[in-house]
Amino acid sequence: MYGDGPEAVRGRPSLTGRLITRLGNPLAWNLPDRCLLAAIMSLLSSGYFLAMEYFVLLPRPEAAPYFDGAHFSRRLPWELGLFVGGWSLLIVTALLVRRRPNGGRILAHAVAQLFAIGFAYVSYLFGTATSPLQPIAFLAGAVFGYALFDRLPVLLGGATFLIIVIATTIASQVGWLPYAPALVSAPFAARRLETSWLATLGGATFVMQLYAYALLYLIIDRWHDREEKLAQTSDELARANELISRYVAQQVAEQIRLGNYANINRHSRRRLTLFFSDIKGFTDLADHIEAEELSEILNEYFAEMTAIAERFGGTIDKFMGDAIMIFFGAPVATHDEDHALRAVRMAMAMQAGMADLQRRWEKRGITEPFEVRMGLNTGVASVGNFGAHGRLDYTAIGRQVNLAARLQVACQPGKVLLSHSTWVLVRDGIACEPRGEIQVKGIRDPVRVYEVTAPYVRTNT
Repeated sequence: MYGDGPEAVRGRPSLTGRLITRLGNPLAWNLPDRCLLAAIMSLLSSGYFLAMEYFVLLPRPEAAPYFDGAHFSRRLPWELGLFVGGWSLLIVTALLVRRRPNGGRILAHAVAQLFAIGFAYVSYLFGTATSPLQPIAFLAGAVFGYALFDRLPVLLGGATFLIIVIATTIASQVGWLPYAPALVSAPFAARRLETSWLATLGGATFVMQLYAYALLYLIIDRWHDREEKLAQTSDELARANELISRYVAQQVAEQIRLGNYANINRHSRRRLTLFFSDIKGFTDLADHIEAEELSEILNEYFAEMTAIAERFGGTIDKFMGDAIMIFFGAPVATHDEDHALRAVRMAMAMQAGMADLQRRWEKRGITEPFEVRMGLNTGVASVGNFGAHGRLDYTAIGRQVNLAARLQVACQPGKVLLSHSTWVLVRDGIACEPRGEIQVKGIRDPVRVYEVTAPYVRTNT
């Protein structure tokens, strides 16, 4: 809020604006401070009712012939103790524990109960069923309570309020208690309402109604504002998630969205099926194709391979030039045979996809052959986040990863080469031919390898 004087011209907030800024949002205060606010407001409300009775209604019996002054004089000490004493005690207690954010839970229950008892009693005094005070007090207390406190104190306070209202109503009906003991007659005569009623209890009830309405409006307005901001944030997060998914594997992005950070943050030893591929003679091909066209072709290739990998549930680790690294078994795992079968079927689908791409490129005048070599291996590797604090890469490392990369180098163009450990897992479902043993760099012993010979059959997998 800004004033109209020189301070406002210079952009400085007014005194009211500075006060509001200093107070902040009461809903964000700690619990003792919220209890303090509720106690102060309830003390002011209770003080208003007592002052109205003592200073307005009691001294002017001719203006308020409906008011039972004798009954009020008898109950005044008790009401002073209940309202002024009770709320003052809660205010002092709130001031004592306000430096302890978790010290107001019992205090919140005390505030709710005293409010329920006090206003249920006032409603009984002026007629529970015929005065609007009872529903207005119940509504105002509920709205204010739910805005400031947890549900339990408010629910218990509301239960206390209703129990007292129901009990006093029943007791009045059976004659155990007088109905509306603060009144000796109706506050109207000759079809005309007494002016003093409007100036006292009627006016106070109207003010409480406006207060409840204003508070309810504020809460709903804040709720709508929050919903709009949440919708805007949701759209921004959706765009961010879409962008993130372009830079990290789909499975990793999904784990982040689900909040399963432990699945990707910790390093673990897992049995994975690892896949490597690259394009034969890609460097030589680059010399015969313009850079712009080569970039377009490479993007089409990666898009097709990525779509196939995602269809089979592979975790795309990285693109390295024209090479691709994918693994199965992390961050979400099923079982070894399933990982291997999906990985090999993915490789077969990729080779079929390459044939489709080649035909598409030939129609555009690109006759240079694009042949891809693929190698797969199953073994235990370390998987998790690796890198610096500000830049991490979810990947797999280890001897078995290196072996899969070496198998890709040893593979014939357009073929899929498997290690023995992968072949054992897929041999009952995919036809392969043994290709003997090969010696690969970094591996001391010869490695038995198998070539996939089964034709690829398109499915909805």
